[in-house]
Amino acid sequence: MRFITITSGKGGVGKSTLAANISYLLSIYGYKVALFDADIGLANQDIILGVRPQKTLLHVLQGEATFDDIVMEINNNFLFIPGENSEKILSFKHAEIKESFYKGMEGVERFKDLDYLIIDTGAGIDQNVRTFIEAATDTIIVTMPNPMAIMDAYTLAKYSAKLQEDIYIVVNQAKSEKDGKEVFERIERVAKKHLPDVNIEFLGAVEQSSIIDDATRQRKLVVKDFQNSVPAIQISNIVKKLTNNLTKDGEHIKDTPHISVYFRRLFG
Repeated sequence: MRFITITSGKGGVGKSTLAANISYLLSIYGYKVALFDADIGLANQDIILGVRPQKTLLHVLQGEATFDDIVMEINNNFLFIPGENSEKILSFKHAEIKESFYKGMEGVERFKDLDYLIIDTGAGIDQNVRTFIEAATDTIIVTMPNPMAIMDAYTLAKYSAKLQEDIYIVVNQAKSEKDGKEVFERIERVAKKHLPDVNIEFLGAVEQSSIIDDATRQRKLVVKDFQNSVPAIQISNIVKKLTNNLTKDGEHIKDTPHISVYFRRLFG
């Protein structure tokens, strides 16, 4: 399976909304997906997905709940792992409890045969965000046509390039697909000059649309409830390009055997 962080250098670019929609589409395309909300202090995937978790991953670490207690099934192929304050999660040091945590995760039937773990990180490039990126196999950086956001995206790409050969860029809130492509090309030009060994791939752009705002207010997913809209089609194209890059002949990804591998990396 692949561990994909969806992250951004700047807040407010629509990273979490994209993470939820990408996860849902992957599940509809036949992949088994788990979405982990790792946004420090601003975890809001439960609101986007329209669910109400009673307990989170932190409760499992503290021995107050099991994985079966916290994991929520959005559909047959889509699981949601609610997070909490990631600083508390990442600072958890008790070795015996962590080993019990891993074994508990490995024993969850619903975690078997997953194809993707999507990790929705916080914005920025502080140590907590870097830790989630370090544990991942792939990184998608979400940016927007804003000079500060573009600079932050490059900074994040520069860090991610130390860990992964391929970095993926999505430009959200673009005026047009052409506008999104131009934003990517600005990042790519700087990256090629200073990071000659990294491959930065453009997954696509999502245009500004009132449909996304309406879906957010109504706690709906654009790709589910507004399937024929321009942003839904653009997100669909992004997911298809991503899976084409990460899979061959439609086979399931078998680079790593289990979701617990990610959390061993994360806490290790």
